[in-house]
Amino acid sequence: MKVRDLQHDLLPRLSEEDRSRQRAVVSLRRAISGKLRNRNLQLYETEGAPAFAAAHDRQPQSPDEMEQAFFASQRYRMWSAMGRASQEMIWLSVGEPALNDMARIQARAADLAAAPDRKGALHLDPTHTPSPEVADIDIHLQPGGYALNRSEDDLLAGVLYETGGNIYTFGQGIGKGDSKAGSIIRHIEATYPDFKPTRILDLGCSAGAASCAYAAHYPDAEVHAGDIGAGMLRYAHARAEALGLAVEFHQLDSSDLSKFETGYFDLVVSHNLFHEIGAEKRALTMKEAARVTRSGGLVIHQDVPTRFEPTLIEQVERAWDTKYNGEDFWGVYANDDLKAEMRAAGFSDDRLHEMRLTKVDGVGGWYVLAGERA
Repeated sequence: MKVRDLQHDLLPRLSEEDRSRQRAVVSLRRAISGKLRNRNLQLYETEGAPAFAAAHDRQPQSPDEMEQAFFASQRYRMWSAMGRASQEMIWLSVGEPALNDMARIQARAADLAAAPDRKGALHLDPTHTPSPEVADIDIHLQPGGYALNRSEDDLLAGVLYETGGNIYTFGQGIGKGDSKAGSIIRHIEATYPDFKPTRILDLGCSAGAASCAYAAHYPDAEVHAGDIGAGMLRYAHARAEALGLAVEFHQLDSSDLSKFETGYFDLVVSHNLFHEIGAEKRALTMKEAARVTRSGGLVIHQDVPTRFEPTLIEQVERAWDTKYNGEDFWGVYANDDLKAEMRAAGFSDDRLHEMRLTKVDGVGGWYVLAGERA
């Protein structure tokens, strides 16, 4: 079984028409997000900036003016419109089959959650109010956002997250091994060969792909995972059970881990969490992650590599996602001093590592910020 070709009972059953539509969206996104987006910087130099200079008798001097210059290019505006439309098409292509198959998915999830031989657990908090800075944003334009919760047995948020993610990553799927967690596991084994975590916490776990990857790789470990959305967590729990993996899922905010004792975990991780939350919540998350990690344990935060973009103009181009793809904290994440925040959370410089890790499959890499507890 290929890591990125995982099938399980909670995925919607697709007709051939559904598959054809999704393949078409994948192909469209490959073109728009690849070759055409790579052309945007050239369009700025050859069309946008000259048009701005002609109108203002000077070159763009600030990020806002650079954005204006981008949109002064007709071909960039065409790309922008296609980029937004293709993102919306993701949810059209996965939403219809998900809703059509929801009765079966919910019934299967209920059976898995109630099975006498279930391996993990689900801990929902009826008093928990998901943070508006995440819950009120349709991140990646996902309908209803990550905290969507329509009823006491709803798990549509998780279904959309996994199936939409499969299209968003050009049809690769999030898989049992999970590329993000796989990179961290590989880094741990190469850098800390004697480190064998027995208690692991995955923050901002969404549909639980990374959580399951840790449970699969460390079968003797006690794996916990947390997220804000009840619907997302119901799906994550049922998905883990469908894969035969033991994970305890908790409804919580990453900035408040008060349900866990100080020093309880050997390893605390987050994956693509920091670019989805604001600066205050991120700093609190770092402090809480440090608090619940034992002496000698590891805290590793992985995220998208936009922090490595070297020029201001590249950062401005990437900021398109902030306005048009539900990524409100993209720029906050890319430009803040995360290493200083980790120091404030209690990590010394000699035990703090900021790096770029290559993916375990595909091209590109991840941003990683790792700290060792003294």
